[in-house]
Amino acid sequence: MNKLLLILLFSFATQAQTTMKEVDIDAAAGNRYETLLTNVELGTGDINIQDYLQHNEYPYDDIYNYKNRNTLGVKNVYDLSRYKKNTLIGKEKQSYIWVKLYFKKVPEYSLPMVSKVEIYGDKLAIIQFYCNFWSRSLNFNDVKPGEIVATRFLSDVATLSYPDATTAKITVVTTKNR
Repeated sequence: MNKLLLILLFSFATQAQTTMKEVDIDAAAGNRYETLLTNVELGTGDINIQDYLQHNEYPYDDIYNYKNRNTLGVKNVYDLSRYKKNTLIGKEKQSYIWVKLYFKKVPEYSLPMVSKVEIYGDKLAIIQFYCNFWSRSLNFNDVKPGEIVATRFLSDVATLSYPDATTAKITVVTTKNR
């Protein structure tokens, strides 16, 4: 019984590859959604993305995600989900947000580690996501060519870019991968 309790406690304490503790990550957050998205186990930071999108009228698109189910096997390198805007009436254009989580298998952990996150879709929705998900100041000076703005939360760097005239894209990587 004691071994089982110890294993359970250890499994909850080791949910991230980062050296930061969950309470420290939460203390650094400026709002309820902001958290580390990279170098954490799948199902840790991405839950906050899903929570943010659902509270802003972008529920998980079950039909799309069911058809494109990813088994998260060793051969897969990413998981792609789509969120569909709730449209009520009128001529509001249907919009979507895609969340692509790149991951790597780390032997010490039962779930894969997220190494990169891409969030893209309707330009206005992505800009709103970018401005509201992170509470940090925006950095317009230290961006790479093709990027518009960057923000940093602990070891994550989130950059905003425009792949085309109607699409915006957020890319989140660990600072050492930048």
